[in-house]
Amino acid sequence: MANQFLIKETMAAMQGLSAAEITALQNGTYEGVQLLGYYEKGDAPVLLI
Repeated sequence: MANQFLIKETMAAMQGLSAAEITALQNGTYEGVQLLGYYEKGDAPVLLI
């Protein structure tokens, strides 16, 4: 599972990360967190850089 992103649908879900998820982020199990929306999935603008 290394180099994958932990996927969260909303900012509330991201704020509610479990201790196990935080540990997995810290030890490199996940590369980062992918946030799919702010209040609901898909409501965040897509930035193409």
